[in-house]
Amino acid sequence: MEDTKNIDQTPASNEVTPAEEKKPDTPQPEISAQTEPNVETAVPAQPTEPPTPDKLENEISNLVDRLITLIGIRTQVRAELQPDGSFYVNLRSRNDGLIIGKRGMTIVSIQALVNQIIKHRYPTIPVDIFVDVGGYRKRRENFLKKKAQAVARIVLDNKREMALDMLTEREFRMVENELLPLGTVRVYAVGATGSKRTVVIAPL
Repeated sequence: MEDTKNIDQTPASNEVTPAEEKKPDTPQPEISAQTEPNVETAVPAQPTEPPTPDKLENEISNLVDRLITLIGIRTQVRAELQPDGSFYVNLRSRNDGLIIGKRGMTIVSIQALVNQIIKHRYPTIPVDIFVDVGGYRKRRENFLKKKAQAVARIVLDNKREMALDMLTEREFRMVENELLPLGTVRVYAVGATGSKRTVVIAPL
């Protein structure tokens, strides 16, 4: 019988003990400037060329439509470039009252937001956007112009100033420009209540 004590306990050459096991070499990532996040590509670059009027009309229409859709109202939006360089945006929906809001403040807020977004996208382009609902604000502007002309005639006849209405800054400028050619009255605003102020027409 063969003596088992003399059996060579050395492992075979093709066997590997746990202590001799080696983990496979894994390539280590190189730390360089190329692996760092590129901040410039994370922020969309500003357009290098000014957009055409047609492109701005489409962009403004899509932006207004998206904002109104987020409110939960379906509308038809159309933006048009005006002779004075501003953009007139008219909305048509079955919920005009909700879009207009109390004293027209909702549509004024939407207009302010759209103007800020477009100015942020194109900081070098002077853009003035007027948002309307079913022609409501356009009719109001025409009414204010006629009322301002009527009040100006009364002011000239009585030689005393009169308060017109509480108007927004845009409406105030509109009335001022409407009466400026007369050369006989002046327009100024007094007080401050939110975004509207009392407008007064006085003889020169």
